[in-house]
Amino acid sequence: FSLSKNASLINNWNSAKTKTILSHSFIYSLDNECKSAQNDSSSLIRQKSFDNIFDNKLWGSYGSRSGEGSSLEGTYDWLRHLRTLFEHYSIRSIADIPCGDTYWQFSLREINTIEDLYFGGDISISVIKQNQKLYKSRHHNKIFQYWDLVNCPIPTYTYKNSTHEINGNQFDLIIVRDAIQHMHIRNGLKAVRNVVMSGAKFFALSTYPPNGKSSAPNTRSIGNNEPLPLTPTGCVNKNYCTDGAITDGGWYQNNINCYPFNFPLNKAILVQPSHAKFPMEHDEMHVYKIDDELKKIVQQYDKACS
Repeated sequence: FSLSKNASLINNWNSAKTKTILSHSFIYSLDNECKSAQNDSSSLIRQKSFDNIFDNKLWGSYGSRSGEGSSLEGTYDWLRHLRTLFEHYSIRSIADIPCGDTYWQFSLREINTIEDLYFGGDISISVIKQNQKLYKSRHHNKIFQYWDLVNCPIPTYTYKNSTHEINGNQFDLIIVRDAIQHMHIRNGLKAVRNVVMSGAKFFALSTYPPNGKSSAPNTRSIGNNEPLPLTPTGCVNKNYCTDGAITDGGWYQNNINCYPFNFPLNKAILVQPSHAKFPMEHDEMHVYKIDDELKKIVQQYDKACS
């Protein structure tokens, strides 16, 4: 997996995919919008917070205005593992919420040339306007739209051409990268529930081991079945309801396996460090197949941290 090749792809990604899209002449659209959140006071507060972060480069500028973690170095391992996920499973559509400024995503050929649709949603209007300006006119199967992952369910989508129209399509993969740690714990619970109840097949997200360091040797690779415990070591010593009581846009070390999120670690199909190649933080990338067990777990979230 070559970082230099990724950088080259970022600079040259327009022409090939444009030809492909125009040739099959499908038109893609979302079946619903996130209108309800636009009049919600908590959504407006989060929107203004993340607009301020993006507009004023409060997370720095590393090529990406979405922070150092969204640089090519910061996403190297995510890109590598996403490629493996594509190799093992039929991923034809992606909902990426929050998408940020998409500095890294389209350096991966499998995302850039996605078979059906890439949807990038973000609560920051500034982010969405920039992405629409950069991509919308040339890439008919890339949609960028305001989306509040906390207060709006994941949308379905429609594709049509001159003879066919098929709506109600659910996304294969939902990516929630470097996001939950910036949400108040109760908002994070709502966001995760929206993902799990969306009808998607796979959920990829960022999470921090509760012991404050990488959970190795408790790792698992796509296509393998290395043994994993039900719960990572250290959960009993954490109080995430307190740790996660942050202002949206702040930060804490979220964990998807400990209470109150309660995802069984041994259900993950991927558990790997997010920054093994270029060390930055000790967070991990997890991927889960969404099933009935996870749906039952998220239905209990209303009672959590009360």
